[in-house]
Amino acid sequence: MSSGVRSSSNLSRYLAALRQHRDLRPSQLAARLGASNLSKVGSMIRAFELGDPISDHWLEKLIAELQPDPAELRRCLELDKAEAAEQLERDRLVWEAWADEPIEPFLSIRYSLGAGLVRKVPRAFCNSREQAEGWAADELKRCPHKGTLTWSRRERIKYDECGLNPRRQQVTFEGSSTETSMQLSGSQQKFLLSSTLN
Repeated sequence: MSSGVRSSSNLSRYLAALRQHRDLRPSQLAARLGASNLSKVGSMIRAFELGDPISDHWLEKLIAELQPDPAELRRCLELDKAEAAEQLERDRLVWEAWADEPIEPFLSIRYSLGAGLVRKVPRAFCNSREQAEGWAADELKRCPHKGTLTWSRRERIKYDECGLNPRRQQVTFEGSSTETSMQLSGSQQKFLLSSTLN
């Protein structure tokens, strides 16, 4: 397994049933897993049983201790994988609809980490992305700060200090995990930025 974090439903319910069949409380199971903080790990186990994510480290320990039937384990993993794929597709469709909604372009100027201001692009410069990019570069020339022009929910242009080195970026639903990402408020799904927009 990888070193990531897993969220499961079929598998977590199956492992919960195995724990209950052995008449173990979550804290007692935590002790069998070698946990130093029984209350914390016991709570983590119970949260996983109710649908919260768990690290591969603890999942492997749970499987080693509870010894699930290999065929049932595979079945649960396959069901969880299929359900996750369906949920991902639903999330993608929702994101695509959200990303296609028109916005008023704006320039974000970052003064320091966590501090900055946002300026709407004047309507006179909204006839084309090139016009808006030129306006944004001119605005940033007046200050020694970095900025980002958000042309749409799918397209951004990042500038170095003083409006230099503009780089177009495309916001997509999927992409490489090594790229910069953004996250919608209230969502666990990250949307990745790549510099492939022409």
